[in-house]
Amino acid sequence: MRHTQRPPEPLAGYARLSAVATLLLASAALAQPAGLRAFDLERLELNPNGQGSSLMGTGELLPEGSFRLSLAGQFENDPLVMYRNASRLGAVVSDRVTAHLMAAWAPLQWLEVGAQLPLVAWQDGDDLRAQGIAAPARTGLSTPTVYARLGLLAQRREAPVDLALEVGVGLPFGSKDALARDSGVRFAPKLAVGRNFGSLRAAVEAGVLLRPSAVLGDTGNVRDEVRLGAVLATTGASLRGELNVRGAIGLDDAEDSLEVLAGVRMPLSDSLEAFALLGPGFGEAPGTPAFRMLLGVAVGGEKKTEKKVEPAPRDDDADGVKNEDDACPTEAGPAERKGCPVKDADQDGVEDAADTCPTEAGPAERQGCPVKDADQDGLEDASDKCPTEAGPAERQGCPVKDTDQDGFVDEQDACPAEAGLAELRGCPAKDSDGDTVSDHLDNCPTEKGVATNAGCPAAQKQMVAIQADKVEIKEQVFFATGNAVIQKRSFALLDQVAKVLQQHPEVEKLSIEGHTDDRGNAENNRKLSLARAEAVKNHLVSRGVEASRLEAKGLGSDRPIAANTSPKGRATNRRVEFIIVPPELRR
Repeated sequence: MRHTQRPPEPLAGYARLSAVATLLLASAALAQPAGLRAFDLERLELNPNGQGSSLMGTGELLPEGSFRLSLAGQFENDPLVMYRNASRLGAVVSDRVTAHLMAAWAPLQWLEVGAQLPLVAWQDGDDLRAQGIAAPARTGLSTPTVYARLGLLAQRREAPVDLALEVGVGLPFGSKDALARDSGVRFAPKLAVGRNFGSLRAAVEAGVLLRPSAVLGDTGNVRDEVRLGAVLATTGASLRGELNVRGAIGLDDAEDSLEVLAGVRMPLSDSLEAFALLGPGFGEAPGTPAFRMLLGVAVGGEKKTEKKVEPAPRDDDADGVKNEDDACPTEAGPAERKGCPVKDADQDGVEDAADTCPTEAGPAERQGCPVKDADQDGLEDASDKCPTEAGPAERQGCPVKDTDQDGFVDEQDACPAEAGLAELRGCPAKDSDGDTVSDHLDNCPTEKGVATNAGCPAAQKQMVAIQADKVEIKEQVFFATGNAVIQKRSFALLDQVAKVLQQHPEVEKLSIEGHTDDRGNAENNRKLSLARAEAVKNHLVSRGVEASRLEAKGLGSDRPIAANTSPKGRATNRRVEFIIVPPELRR
């Protein structure tokens, strides 16, 4: 057997002292990596307003004046595991239970404020004392946060999406011993955008977390990070589901993190709901669990007005007077008689006591006596200028006379003895120059022309054709993009419109209608179309047309004549029309 000589006693003592010193130095290197107790381990931030997602902001704020209070508890597995030279030493925190108290309130339709207060209710881990790493405290307050959200766009205000800017602040009031406090204030600005698509809501969120750094050695470092997330959720008033993906990209030498959390939300009443989230985590960043599970309840979220349902009062005789006020509850009668029936032998609505003719039906204004109306036109003979001929009241009982039977009564007919056209106020059409085009449709009524050129000689190109209900233009009126400035290439067309109007005084009122396609805000489109119509009116007035004969209207995209799904269709819808206002609609 081979023996090993024992060193002399002084040398043996020195060896033992060196071994202890080496162990202490090694333990000091492992016991507490820099900042281990000066950072907040928790990575989970919930969405206090619960709009669209329990986890992430979706760009939607609470309705003005409403609030939401939530209480949730979560369990996470292995959120902090220590490594040395890529070898696992053990989990400083292997199991952790955290409670979250959250509140959100919207004092204005574009502003929401809120807060989150996490509390480490219990946590446990591996015994790493042999490695010189003390266990963290079992419980402790975590970092409280406050935030403000500004609603930049909202679908409920007719915007295409919900868009919100949030600024959050984490306050260093947590417990260092429970790994629940950063060494200073942290800031978390973010931007969220979302939209409803039928029964689904989709949203994305992007932001940064600016926090004090903490170096944990091989386990990873705590640094500033970029945070990104996306959610797809169902909508409605019953059971809802959601799928959240949230990740963090560590800056400098910090690790990345990713979590996928699926959840459900169940309404328990009009103002109370329960929710749950569950999912795995990926990455080595401190605070990223192997998996996470959360359960919670929330109250509020919508500002609701309770409607008190009053029982319907009894009315046994169905006369509109409830029994408690009805002097005759089993007999129908008017309210002015306290529900008692009226005695009216002739059934003319005038009770017998006040009826001068109780056996003959007559109106109340004649004390119940019948009206004498020989021609049965609704006017009594005393007020009827034609008592033997039926006629309307507006003609004092005299019949309408239309001698030429053209649909215009004689007093409104410019040619009462000749049947004519509505657009000529009852006068017949004439063709002064004998070119087969009636004067009221002829751009050159005193000059013989051809029908295909609006009654003008072929050499005089006509871009305008007057019709029974409108002045048709055969070219488009062009404007500078996005405003109401008429381009010079349209001056010749508008000058011809002015000339035609001057030649046709029978067009007493012309409505200039501006139209746009459906791109952009509807109200802005109406304003632009009105401005363009006004510009055309001013041009015609400058060319000698009386302003009293013209009116401008801006109809925006309300009356398309082509589909707005193609450039050609949208170009067709961007137009100016000249509509002849009929006599009955003129002001």
